[in-house]
Amino acid sequence: MLAVKASIVLLGAALLLVSEQHRGILQALSAAQPSLRTGQVFRDRMKIGTDGPEMIVIPAGKFRMGDIQGRGLKVEQPVHEVHIRRPFAISRYEITFNQYDEFAKASGRQLPDDEGFGRGRRPVIRVSWNEAVEYAAWLSQQTGKHYRLPTEAEWEYAARGGTDTVYWWGNEMKPGLANCTSCGTPADKRQTMPVGSFKPNPFGLYDTVGNVREWVQDCWHDSYQGSPSDGSAWEKEHNGNCNGRVHRGGSFRGFNKGNLSSSSRDMYRAAARPYWVGFRLVREIE
Repeated sequence: MLAVKASIVLLGAALLLVSEQHRGILQALSAAQPSLRTGQVFRDRMKIGTDGPEMIVIPAGKFRMGDIQGRGLKVEQPVHEVHIRRPFAISRYEITFNQYDEFAKASGRQLPDDEGFGRGRRPVIRVSWNEAVEYAAWLSQQTGKHYRLPTEAEWEYAARGGTDTVYWWGNEMKPGLANCTSCGTPADKRQTMPVGSFKPNPFGLYDTVGNVREWVQDCWHDSYQGSPSDGSAWEKEHNGNCNGRVHRGGSFRGFNKGNLSSSSRDMYRAAARPYWVGFRLVREIE
């Protein structure tokens, strides 16, 4: 009887030890991988010892995508409802020369030309869609997280920031809110400005209007007829042109108000390096 009691005591002690070890493991995992909340800003550490781009968490939700104001542009029609079913993180700023140059040097690439505008915290330009994808793959390898270009739907959802107006601040262009030709900005010189020079939108993103247009993942389609409603990238389906990739958001060259709207979309060859196009990235949340 005493032997049985002793065995029970030993078993209980062993189970308690396992339980404590399990709790310790869970606590360690929790500390290493804290849950990300809507609006949270973070940076992932890279293997080379520096931090990746500053990211912000965007909530799941739904929105109307396209030419909501009825300006009659076929490429922005039909207006359709899109459901973003999972939160995701997106870079608060357009990717800068500082960030892209780090990748270029690490991979032995030629540094992109800055057109005399300056480097540092200015948005990187003269980078093709293909090179933006390669930068995202390198960042994924460096951090162990999945970085990629945003889908066109994710980009518009994040850029609108919960609004359905022409710009996130309303239906009229206002001085001092964006870098574009004749926008009334101090640096109205047809060149880029350092990222974050203006107020962020309601989701906390900067420069979604003007500065540089931004590559997104999707292939080009002449309209939204048949486009996905779940926020995924639209590739070759419905005669997609994948030699041409979509870019969004207007640029410092923008003088037509329509070209700067939240719904404005255009395309360029995936291998081209325009001096008015840059990009930002999405980091998927596990």
